[in-house]
Amino acid sequence: MKVIELKDVWKVYKPSESVEVPALRGINLVIKKGEYVAIMGPSGSGKSTLMHIIGCLDVPTKGKVFLQGKDITTLSEDELARVRGKTIGFVFQSYNLIPSLNALQNVELPLIFQNVPKEERRERAKKILERLGLEKRLHHRPNQLSGGQQQRVAIARAIITNPDIILADEPTGNLDSKSGEEVLQIFDELHEEGRTIVMVTHEKYVAKRAERIVKIKDGRIVK
Repeated sequence: MKVIELKDVWKVYKPSESVEVPALRGINLVIKKGEYVAIMGPSGSGKSTLMHIIGCLDVPTKGKVFLQGKDITTLSEDELARVRGKTIGFVFQSYNLIPSLNALQNVELPLIFQNVPKEERRERAKKILERLGLEKRLHHRPNQLSGGQQQRVAIARAIITNPDIILADEPTGNLDSKSGEEVLQIFDELHEEGRTIVMVTHEKYVAKRAERIVKIKDGRIVK
């Protein structure tokens, strides 16, 4: 079953009236349910733009994008936001945790937007953090956690809504090798559970964890 499908997707930025910068040039890509795919490419290749379009954070200039068979290029901003909240879990290189909230509160956030009762969301957040080895860090704020611990909190936040698709943009980029390996192990386990994972990376050792590597250069998929 196709979970993600891109058909002739272009993304062109216009920093001024007379200048056009193509970031994606005719991308065709299919990712099936339960696949673990790494997207590799040098800086400026278009891989993060591709991730943002798959994740409904941006829209293509032309072409079609389907998530679970639904054409998301026809959706409004509100509809895209609902798709993001229900279908996709995001993990970023910079963690994107809220500094004033502790680990438990950061992980609870997506459930607040889904109107999950306080007691239930607190219990679900606690269980996921315990699963990721953070049972002693529930009430620590991000500045009290190591980089690896912050990334595990970010992963917990990404999966608490039980999304079908996990998008990870350079998730080990700010981590030392030991913390990076621990984070990759978590992605291995999530893949074994049947989740679809798409990971952007420029590191070969990270990409090798995936089932399939998609290489992108100058906005095009290359062999």
